[in-house]
Amino acid sequence: MRVAPGDGDDTEMAVVDESREPDAVTETVEWEDPSSLPLDTVRDLFLTLSKALRSYQLYDRNNPVYRRFLGNLRDAFREVWETRSDLQILVEEDRFLWMGEEVYREESRSGSLAFLFYRDGIRDLTFRQGLEGDELEVFLDILQRVRSARTAEDDLVTLLWDLDLEYLTYGAVDLLPEGTLLRSEGTPDPGGLDVGEILAGELGEAAPTPEELAAGPAEEEEDPEGVSTIRLEDFNPALYALDEGERSYVEELFREEMKRDIRMDVLNGLFDRLEDPVAEPERQEEIVLSLRQLLPTFLSQGALSHASRLLGELGRILSRKAKLAPGARDEAGRLLDEFSSPESVRELVQAVEEGAIAGDGEELGVLLRHLKPAALGPLLARTEELSKPDARETLRNATRKLAEGEEERLVRFLSHSESVVVAGAVRLMGSLRYRPAVPTLIRLLEEGSSEVQEAVLDAARRLPTTGMAEALERLLWHPERDLRIGAARVLGQVRYTPAASTLKKLLDDKEMREADLTEKIALFEAYADLSGEDGVPFLAKILNHRGFLGRREPPEMRACAALALGRIDGAAAIRAVEEARNDPEPVVRTAVNRILNQPGGQDG
Repeated sequence: MRVAPGDGDDTEMAVVDESREPDAVTETVEWEDPSSLPLDTVRDLFLTLSKALRSYQLYDRNNPVYRRFLGNLRDAFREVWETRSDLQILVEEDRFLWMGEEVYREESRSGSLAFLFYRDGIRDLTFRQGLEGDELEVFLDILQRVRSARTAEDDLVTLLWDLDLEYLTYGAVDLLPEGTLLRSEGTPDPGGLDVGEILAGELGEAAPTPEELAAGPAEEEEDPEGVSTIRLEDFNPALYALDEGERSYVEELFREEMKRDIRMDVLNGLFDRLEDPVAEPERQEEIVLSLRQLLPTFLSQGALSHASRLLGELGRILSRKAKLAPGARDEAGRLLDEFSSPESVRELVQAVEEGAIAGDGEELGVLLRHLKPAALGPLLARTEELSKPDARETLRNATRKLAEGEEERLVRFLSHSESVVVAGAVRLMGSLRYRPAVPTLIRLLEEGSSEVQEAVLDAARRLPTTGMAEALERLLWHPERDLRIGAARVLGQVRYTPAASTLKKLLDDKEMREADLTEKIALFEAYADLSGEDGVPFLAKILNHRGFLGRREPPEMRACAALALGRIDGAAAIRAVEEARNDPEPVVRTAVNRILNQPGGQDG
């Protein structure tokens, strides 16, 4: 082994393994075209290595589960050797790089292979063809010993140096403590210092004379009865105390252990045993029954990621026709069917409403992906029936993630027999901005139930097509007040300016004087948003004009006109509002003062 200075850093020194024969030293590998590299094969290798190391920790060497994982690891190495004879890996703190491409990453240090090598100073590894033979289990044993090491001596560099593996080479750095001074040429050797001076510096007292050293230790004091006295000074606490670095290391181990997700470890162990090809049928059925008990537990605790992992692994095992006993396979199928049943969907939605399942819908969306298509209808219906807006929005976000890419299948729910399901599907179409569904939505806007029409109005905000806007403009004359108000608001939001003339006709109609205040405000505001400065003369006339006999528009109409003028930028609109500052009607004066006192108004 040779020691060479690091790149200009006095506190880091490179240690290069030169125990090999000259022809075995790893040479620099030329860069290749990334598109031609077998990256997936190398990534599978490290994924298999991680699983094999985990099974090495859990099972005896003769256990069939461990032997199967070991065989998979050997096969992974052989697949790599089909295209090359060695594999040179660059080690970083949280990942492995090969040919500049990332082939392994793990953020958590406790389970990271990359950090296992990095923390002991190893910065590159070279695997050679032949490692998959007798040396493979030796390599796994080394990794296990280091992962569970309790002493500083059990580091990877030391163990690999001692074993001197034929098919594995490495490069490492020796990290000296920060602030360590390296003795330069001409500096006195510490070995030449006077022993008395050293003792004096360590003990903080005068150094013993040669005569005192020759006399040996003083005899122990005894009490009058001849019993030796135990004194606090006889104990050296430094022998049992941890230094700062050791204490930090133990604290880090404790924190990592406390954060370790035991539930995921349990799931991994159960699925390892379930996939064991030599497992007894009774054992497989027992494992599936255990999974049946775990799923509702995870859901009730809000552990959605664990529930998703359970359902995903179980579905994967069934889809690839793993060697499961008929009873275990039937039981697993029933579990997936029950999760997608209307009763399970109802309980899931209820848990969201009660707050047992919280969040922004991200994890919930992943969980809902494991529902079967037949469950989408009950899910849409239950979501529409929720009374809490936050819970309803969470489920809608999650359902949108479930429906992404499934728009064509979702269209079928637009003709469902239950209006609540149709309304939920319509809102999903709006959220997904699925334009091919616009003709169907227009038909539902004209013919659907009030619940469905309300959902179409909500979707129309996200689907601002000309056809939808024209349908909304026709809705302004609808007998239903709520539909007229909703159509006016959406038209204003999507800025469909051709509807300004229709809104002007409505506002100029005598029947508008009989409408309630909410409808008047909605139509006036929509007209102001669509007409802009062109609408100022019409609105100013309603606000300030007097007839031949001095009559004016009703106070509510004039107040709404003032509020509409306040939504239009421009001096002409402000002058028209200012003209009504001293109006005798309190409702008009209040609206005018509200406009003039807001930022940007004449008094603002």
